[in-house]
Amino acid sequence: MSDTTTDFVPIATAIGEAWAAELVHSFRASERAIVGAWPGTIREARMRVIARLQRVVDLALLDDLARVATTAARRQWQQVSQPDPEP
Repeated sequence: MSDTTTDFVPIATAIGEAWAAELVHSFRASERAIVGAWPGTIREARMRVIARLQRVVDLALLDDLARVATTAARRQWQQVSQPDPEP
């Protein structure tokens, strides 16, 4: 990661954590089970990063931040999700 990416890591991490919390809340509100792997995509992460930063960033930086956000979201999701009973 570049120095520029490192500057935005806390923001991208917060984006991912908020994203996971939002999905968990949504699943619980609709009485859906929180089961299995993280359901989010890198494309969704990119859109969330763009929306939060509200500025143009180069594609390499955007991809780095989307990966950070996805990793943070996956980590949060795994703390509350149950293993998928299907193989």
